Amino acid sequence: MGTLVQDLRYGARVMLKQPGFTAVAVIALALGIGANTAIFSAVNAVLLRPLPFPEPERLVLVRDLQQADETPASYPEYLDWKEQSRTFDDLAVAFNTSSSLTGQGEPEQLLGVRVSANLLPMLGVKTEIGRNFQPEEESRSGERVVILSYSLWQRRFGGDPEVLGRNVTLSGRGFTVIGVLPAGIKGLLPGVDQLEQSRDFWMPLRLDTTNAPRGLHFLTVIGRLRAGLSLQMARDEVSDVADHLRQTGATQHGIMIVPLIQFVVGSTRPALLILLGAVGLVLMIACANVANLMLARAQSRRKEIAVRLALGASRARLIRQLLTESVLLSSVSGTLGVVLALWGVDSLAAASRAWLPRAEGIKIDATVLLFTLGVSLLTAILFGLAPALRASSGQLSEALKEGGQRAGHGRDRLRSLLVVSEVALSLVLLVGAGLLIKSFVRLLSVDKGFDPRQVLALDLSLPESKYAEPPQQAQFFQQVLERVAALPGVEGAASVSNIPLGDGGTNGGVQIEGKNFPPESEPIAEKLIVSAGYFRIMRIPLRSGRYFDERDAAGNQQVAIINESFARTYFQGEDPIGKRIDFGWDTTGWQEVVGMIGDVKHYGLDEAALPAVYVPQLQRPSSSMTVVVRTTPDPRSLSAAVRSQVFEVDRDQPISRVRIMEQVVSASVASRRLSMALLAGFAVVALALAAVGLYGVMSYVVTQRTHEIGVRMALGARVGDVLGLVLKQGMVLVLIGVGTGLVAALAVTRLIASLLYGVSPTDLATFVVIALLLTAVALLACYLPARRATKVDPMVALRYE
Repeated sequence: MGTLVQDLRYGARVMLKQPGFTAVAVIALALGIGANTAIFSAVNAVLLRPLPFPEPERLVLVRDLQQADETPASYPEYLDWKEQSRTFDDLAVAFNTSSSLTGQGEPEQLLGVRVSANLLPMLGVKTEIGRNFQPEEESRSGERVVILSYSLWQRRFGGDPEVLGRNVTLSGRGFTVIGVLPAGIKGLLPGVDQLEQSRDFWMPLRLDTTNAPRGLHFLTVIGRLRAGLSLQMARDEVSDVADHLRQTGATQHGIMIVPLIQFVVGSTRPALLILLGAVGLVLMIACANVANLMLARAQSRRKEIAVRLALGASRARLIRQLLTESVLLSSVSGTLGVVLALWGVDSLAAASRAWLPRAEGIKIDATVLLFTLGVSLLTAILFGLAPALRASSGQLSEALKEGGQRAGHGRDRLRSLLVVSEVALSLVLLVGAGLLIKSFVRLLSVDKGFDPRQVLALDLSLPESKYAEPPQQAQFFQQVLERVAALPGVEGAASVSNIPLGDGGTNGGVQIEGKNFPPESEPIAEKLIVSAGYFRIMRIPLRSGRYFDERDAAGNQQVAIINESFARTYFQGEDPIGKRIDFGWDTTGWQEVVGMIGDVKHYGLDEAALPAVYVPQLQRPSSSMTVVVRTTPDPRSLSAAVRSQVFEVDRDQPISRVRIMEQVVSASVASRRLSMALLAGFAVVALALAAVGLYGVMSYVVTQRTHEIGVRMALGARVGDVLGLVLKQGMVLVLIGVGTGLVAALAVTRLIASLLYGVSPTDLATFVVIALLLTAVALLACYLPARRATKVDPMVALRYE
């Protein structure tokens, strides 16, 4: 122990005696360790940390399987599964909803979840105060009860425990508060609710096959597998259940189950692992950089080491001393890295909250600190071991004669190898970042099918108690649209059940007159309700037929508009205008197709448009719609005026989520933007480290060859000859590194294929441009020391050493 303390003290003195070396090494390592710590905190929170429920490995998501596509379940399917499957200890269901809170201060639109009574107990979630739902409260005739979120309880009810039993008005109906959930319950589950929005209340299901028919798919079904049942065994069992249901004619769909954690994590796993790999490369480049610095420092300490060896110190003792210095340097770097990571973690959590599940759990905890400690020790070995072995293996007599100035060819080869490695790893990161940037640019330029510029969107959900009848709902929105359209600066206003790229959607079966499809290939389409002016307001192009107009009102011929994808899929070259389809969503009879519009990107810019059917709002009124307003000035400037027109129609009607459509589009690519920005940032850091490392090596080469350069210049060598001599030595290393990096990038970039859009992982243009860019930066890093070499005074150089 005493020897270790002695080594630490000596190492600290060495670091303090060389503040420039120490600062450069600490900063390089701190950047690498800090980046690794920050990204690992996200990986730990999202991928590694189990779900906060008892035995989370037994929880699965149960999905309806239609034509090889997984979709939410319909209510009758959930009942079938619950009745016939013995795979689960329990099976529960939920769907998102919203309600307006009135009679308790200012009206407010709240987001909630309707759940089966067994869901919260199945997940092991207990109320903070009060009780859970009872099974009889699930029925439509059951008592209206509600459980509040902890935040709503504190915000609107002051945390008063007497809230239990109190009657609150939601969407114009009275509900009895029976409980409050604990703090920290963000929603039903991350991934089930919209990630950026917590849930304010929970209600019983209150469904039956009348208001939730078999063709309406909107339910999230969660099951707890029987103890001891593997996932594959469970899949085999539900497959048998699906076969039985098809044989009885109950459904023609299949059943799919996935681990709940897989559903929660979604598609974020590849992006996070790629980012973790990227910061790992940055750390390796930093280690190579510091190893080069350590080799240079070891060269200057050769005489000191030789003296130690001459006085009887063993090689093992010297290696331990040098590694102790490396560990001390790495520890300081790790501490600074954690400080950087604390800032980085907060920024990462804030930037990713809108798209990354469980982002609120991104933090520096014991697991992350343990990871950082391990990384710090590993880096100490990576950058310290080779220099320590080299420094302790020199010839004793040569070291004493040289005075610590000349390097051996072995050291030169090792330093060169480290530089080549830095250049190669930097090129891999730069190519990856270049591919993501090119992909992102192409994604933004893709045809969205609508024009999001100058459009304001606001959500309205009418209370059933006040607007129970469809004509009342239609009249309310008609009045709002007329008032808003009359505002100065407004080009027009319309309404839609789900805006593109913003709110998900609803899909279900559609019948086509005169066409019969196999049960497994029945037509499925997105179902949207729009007002007459919606397509013009959103500038969605008309391909044939006409838009909706004043003729398409209640009592007249029922009509529909389809998109190009629907026509291609189900009419296959036929003219769809005049054909009849059955929307099958609270409609009766056939709807005549009067128009075909261009495809609209509804779920993502990188996803193909699905078949879609639109019906006029006046013929199929809805209580929940989004009003879209196209303006001449900045839409934000008219937000207050639009709100006031809504309140003119109904003073008690709350408005939720006022958004700018350009922001909606931007939010839809937030995950890609963040991945691109992070990888590009890591690549820039890697490029800077590689350039600094190359500059350091070439500066060292110039210093070592000062005598040689002086001789050459004394014998008549020109400036260009000396410049070419040094540049050649540096650029040979660079070109080897670039070649190695290109080969590595060809293999590695295939791993990011899932993050690319419209760009091949082996895109030639990106590889060439990045290789030229890196070569140019490396040339500059070599030129500066080479230029200094040309200024060597031959007389001074000849007296060198």
